[in-house]
Amino acid sequence: MKKTGGQAQGGSKPSEVRSSQLVPVNNASKSLKTTESKSSKPAAKAETEFDYRSLGKVSSGDKATKSKSKSNSKSGKKYSKSTGAEYGFVKGGNKGSRFKNNPYAPFMVIAASVLLVAGVVLAVLYYIGAFEEKVQVTLADGTVTKITTEQAYAELQTDKFYSGIIIDGIDVGGMTYDEAFNAISANQPAQPLSVDIRLNLAGKLLYLDFSDATFEYNTRQILDEAYAMYRLPAEADLTQLAECYSNVEQLKNNPKTYKTAYTVHIDSVTERINKVLDLYVDEFALVKNATIESFDMETCEFVISPEKTGYAIDVEGTAKEVKALFDSQVYSGIIEVPTEVKEPEITEAMIRENVGLIGDCQTSCSNNTNRNSNISQACDNMNGTILKPGEVFSFNEVVGQRTAENGFKEATVILGGQYEQGLGGGICQASTTLYNAVLEANLAVVERNAHAWPSDYVQTGLDATVDWPALDFKFKNDTDYQVIIVTWFDWDERTVNAEIYGQKLPDGQYIEIEAVITSTTPAGPDEYVEDKELPTGQTKTIRQAHEGMTAKAYKVWYNSDGEEINRELYNTTTYYPFGRRIGVGVLNPDGTYATMDKKTGEITSQIMTPTPGPTPTPEPTVAPTETTAAPTETTPAPTDPPPTDPPPTDPPPTDPPPTDPPPTDPPPTDPPPSDPPPEQNTEQQVEGGA
Repeated sequence: MKKTGGQAQGGSKPSEVRSSQLVPVNNASKSLKTTESKSSKPAAKAETEFDYRSLGKVSSGDKATKSKSKSNSKSGKKYSKSTGAEYGFVKGGNKGSRFKNNPYAPFMVIAASVLLVAGVVLAVLYYIGAFEEKVQVTLADGTVTKITTEQAYAELQTDKFYSGIIIDGIDVGGMTYDEAFNAISANQPAQPLSVDIRLNLAGKLLYLDFSDATFEYNTRQILDEAYAMYRLPAEADLTQLAECYSNVEQLKNNPKTYKTAYTVHIDSVTERINKVLDLYVDEFALVKNATIESFDMETCEFVISPEKTGYAIDVEGTAKEVKALFDSQVYSGIIEVPTEVKEPEITEAMIRENVGLIGDCQTSCSNNTNRNSNISQACDNMNGTILKPGEVFSFNEVVGQRTAENGFKEATVILGGQYEQGLGGGICQASTTLYNAVLEANLAVVERNAHAWPSDYVQTGLDATVDWPALDFKFKNDTDYQVIIVTWFDWDERTVNAEIYGQKLPDGQYIEIEAVITSTTPAGPDEYVEDKELPTGQTKTIRQAHEGMTAKAYKVWYNSDGEEINRELYNTTTYYPFGRRIGVGVLNPDGTYATMDKKTGEITSQIMTPTPGPTPTPEPTVAPTETTAAPTETTPAPTDPPPTDPPPTDPPPTDPPPTDPPPTDPPPTDPPPSDPPPEQNTEQQVEGGA
């Protein structure tokens, strides 16, 4: 196939055409053109070797082209002179003749065309960003695509919040920072809540006043956090760019929500708590044992005040708990006040279980109204007395001074070793009855004094005399519970009653008191004393003779079955002997006083009379019996005159009764003391209250 001038081979090597150099044809080729034209025919025959210098010439073998070539040859030469046809560009004529003077012209045209098209294409590609760097991103709908970095930057580098950011329920996407701040602040209450904190102090609710609390929102902190989300770092690479862009796209379908919070500012939390709790520190710290307030004589039941548990309040611990609640942004609730519980030692249940009747005694009285009235008054004053643990009972303090103003009357008393009349006579029987109940209760006797001689209303050695203010009866509550004294006088039965309630002995045990006379001493000789109120020569017995004796008192312990389990020598009491005391009248008829021999009672001086007269009938040598009641309580009431000379009572036996002899040796578990207990009266010459 022949090649047409000015065209490359059809699709054979376009790269070779693009790489061919367009070289201008010099003038030296003119002589060659004619020669080549004339010899074109033989050249056409020689197809084995292609001569690129013949480009643009028509082969002589083609008749159509041959005639055209001839007719245009002259004109071609002439045109080339004026138009530069030597470079192959010919105006007019057929296409093949355009490039007969420049074999590279076609390549130049092709190259120029390619460059032009390429330039247009490049321009279009540049316009559409075909030559910009691209990143692969994921769009909001999940589509994966590539966009230019410029597009990515344009989307991300904005001064507004990204779409899909919601703060306090407000979509701030597309808002500037200030616009978002104003929108959120307008939606926030100035006082979002009331601070309501209460303290629970052992079941008592106490209110804390925090009405002056202030509130501060963290709006700007939340806005800063939301605005910074998915923003590009200062020197972001393409990977970070693609990641941020994709995240911003995802916000559109999956919004990010934020919630602002507020901080409560409260000052002086500890001081406020102190102010409230200080009112209760002392009250709650007080521990109160259950106590017996009184004893109901009709129901024989205790009136008990219940116990109170104490609480040591931890003010500092309370303040820490309130502050911790505020730190966790909780501003309402009830705080349990930390306390150290202090339990009482005695509860009401313990009292009812452990306190009961532990000692009692009853003695009988004579029919002496004044004396019994004094005993009843003393019982009334003692009745209901309650002793705390460790407290000491004093008969004189509780009963009071024996005066008419205090309700006491004249009755027989023993004073100075003889009977006399005095206010409060007889109350020694009240103190003695109480003393015996105290011994059964096993309470500690602090002070006890015996009479000058034994009393017949109680076992020998178990009496307790009192006299204001010298002699007293005292005992101590040495138990863990209260001791209640219940005393009364029964007018119908003429009995004195004393009961002691307190801590019961273990395992149902109880105590009974026994006294045994261990020795006696004969009464002393008669004593004579002047009586200036009796006529000279008359006599009266002021005191009967009393033997001396010694008695031992035992505490006998029994178990709940009534079996003796222990016998304890408690004390020894000694009564000194007394002779009969006789009063001898020394009052002479003329008002003077006779003299008397104190050893024999005889009048040693002449009886002086104002005028002679008949001798009066002599009085009996034995004076009338005491004008006051004898300690045996057999004397009738003062309303009836006493007998002139009651028969003397039989002296007590010198040996203890054989039916109840005292043990020769005390129980080995509790040997008796070698000396009498401290309450024994060692000076029995002064007594009161027969």
